[in-house]
Amino acid sequence: MNQLVKYQLIISENAHFVPDNLFNFQRYFFNEIEHLKHQGGDDLYTFYWQEVNFKTIEARFSVIIKDKIAYSPFKATFGGIEFSQSLSEISLHQFLERVESFLFSKNISEIHINLYPEKYLSEQQKHILENCLQKLHFQIKYTEHNYEIDVTEKSFLEIIISPRAKQLLKKSIKNEFVIKNETNPDFSIIHAFIANSRLRKNRPMTMTLEQLTEHFQKFPDNFQLFSVYDIDVLIATGVTIKINQDILYTFYLADNEQYLKHSPTIYLLSGIYEYGQKENFKLLDLGIATDKGVLNEGLARFKRSLGGKLSEKKTYFRKY
Repeated sequence: MNQLVKYQLIISENAHFVPDNLFNFQRYFFNEIEHLKHQGGDDLYTFYWQEVNFKTIEARFSVIIKDKIAYSPFKATFGGIEFSQSLSEISLHQFLERVESFLFSKNISEIHINLYPEKYLSEQQKHILENCLQKLHFQIKYTEHNYEIDVTEKSFLEIIISPRAKQLLKKSIKNEFVIKNETNPDFSIIHAFIANSRLRKNRPMTMTLEQLTEHFQKFPDNFQLFSVYDIDVLIATGVTIKINQDILYTFYLADNEQYLKHSPTIYLLSGIYEYGQKENFKLLDLGIATDKGVLNEGLARFKRSLGGKLSEKKTYFRKY
């Protein structure tokens, strides 16, 4: 069957139309319309690749325009192209060609695509997507090192590789530190705690107090906060984001400088991992250990010590 007959391109401008058809792929929270509308920019375009016979959506790609540049995402951890495992390379290439032609007609000067970690894709999908982007003359701007842990029946203690990290986890349990899933946190305290921790590590705070609070209010099903206490002293905290039913992403992990010898972040992650087990997640995404491709060896070592497995997270661009 002719591929052009089989598939139809649907274009939604500024979320004026969102198809309610069956999506034949795992969708990611950062690419959902609700979050995209929250990212800012000038114009939002979402492209859907619909299979004509069964009306299923086989691919989705959103860009936000700012100053004649198309960003995916504009402000989020990642954007990128979502597509079905059954979609062929030829079909995906046709979809992206059509998208590119449309953006070119809007006088777009550049396209930037910050992809999700490769672990999110099957090997075949990874191969297909890389081939399509190369054929369309996209170049890699930089490659981040991302780390993930498979959520299995194993305990977090069993997952940990480093003997020292195992010892620190056992010590936190012995000290009777308490992990809480915060349901009504004081965001002014939490934000200041995270900001201080990041400042100590020379990492900028990317969200204001108002923005952090707003995300929890607008996306209560996706954003959660976990904290570790020594009686009533906050010693570690971390935001988690539900990417979809399979993937839980850790965001803004922070610790108390007075408790560094205890490494309370390990205990915090053990609680998040156990939550992931309880809620049947398959992957715990620990995030990157690089900054625009520049490796933070200490952070990478820490994530590896906990059993984190490396996968690449690439940012592509194309100039016209």
